[in-house]
Amino acid sequence: MKRVSGFPTRSDMVQQLLDVGFDYYNLPSSDGSHYWSDNVAYEFTLAEIDRIEDSTNELHSMCLDFVADEIKLGDYSYYRFTDLQKQLIEDSWRKQSPYLYGRFDFGYDGENLKMFEYNADTPTSLLEAAVVQWQWLEQIEGLSHRDQFNWIHEELLKHFTFLKQQSGKADFYFAAMQEAGREDWGNLDYLADVAYNAGWNIHQLAVEDIGYNKESQEFVDLNDAPIEMLFKLYPLEWLSGAEFAQHLPTAKTHFIEPAWKMLLSNKALLAKLWQRYPNHPNLLPAYFNKFDITDRKAIWVKKPLLGREGANVFYYEKNNGVEFAAKGSEHSAFYDTAGYIYQQKFELPNFDGMYPVIGSWVIGDVACGMGLREDFTAVTGNDSHFVPHYFVP
Repeated sequence: MKRVSGFPTRSDMVQQLLDVGFDYYNLPSSDGSHYWSDNVAYEFTLAEIDRIEDSTNELHSMCLDFVADEIKLGDYSYYRFTDLQKQLIEDSWRKQSPYLYGRFDFGYDGENLKMFEYNADTPTSLLEAAVVQWQWLEQIEGLSHRDQFNWIHEELLKHFTFLKQQSGKADFYFAAMQEAGREDWGNLDYLADVAYNAGWNIHQLAVEDIGYNKESQEFVDLNDAPIEMLFKLYPLEWLSGAEFAQHLPTAKTHFIEPAWKMLLSNKALLAKLWQRYPNHPNLLPAYFNKFDITDRKAIWVKKPLLGREGANVFYYEKNNGVEFAAKGSEHSAFYDTAGYIYQQKFELPNFDGMYPVIGSWVIGDVACGMGLREDFTAVTGNDSHFVPHYFVP
């Protein structure tokens, strides 16, 4: 793995990006530069790509086994779930409710590949990974090897086709918060377009515009039409805590992602997996309580169970008991209430002052591509850069 710079900017780059719906390419980073640049990419070897793909498939399988056992035991300690959330989790698992995607975030230093977390509910940067970097691969000058770990788009199309055959439904709704940024709506537009090409009738609306018809006991759109299939770019813990959540158990709507994904999108997963698979080569030691940490030399990362975009991340030094905010992490009292875990710090490689994180995508149950984000700090925040990749033999 290495960072390669100096690629020329395509003469029509902006138009090419806009043509695929990537109208947020110029979101500003902390240094004023844009979210996307044609000039930089990461190079991998085929052996490294095979390793990332195999590890992603293995970890996803481990996560599904974990969910099955956790639900069988009914052990939801540390999650702070409500009774309703527990019911929704168990019902959705028992009914084998459909699911679509997830993204593992990895640290990789050329030798060790370690899981940071599993974004199994509302991951973004999908358009960038599936389409934008592929377009770059085909069009950029000066690239001798045009191979990329990326058949995300094809797998999405296949899975939306499968969902249509499985459900027998015709209409698919896609929703995000009304005031969500273009990144969220851009990802939503892309997913809706893929679903349309798989034969679905597509509808888009804001989460705030979803209603409930008490007579028919159905969630409905603004025209009072029933919503039978709904992809929501809206966290499950928020959805299940909303005012209308009491109607979720009896609703006919299929929510994607399903409620059992709350067991995976919560960072309690990191400590739970370490308990099940201690010393697994892709896992970092992780604990619920700092008093359980035995390695006094290591630095530990204190992560909120439900944090997003690198928020509320702290470093903890066991040997002297010191805890301090991680550089690049913003603090929000909103994420304090769910609790924290402690995960051993992994030293990300520094390439030209940038720290890359690999996002490895799972569509259905298939690892099928990756994208990279890099930031000026070891905590990947909301103003990071997306960077394309390619691999060589």
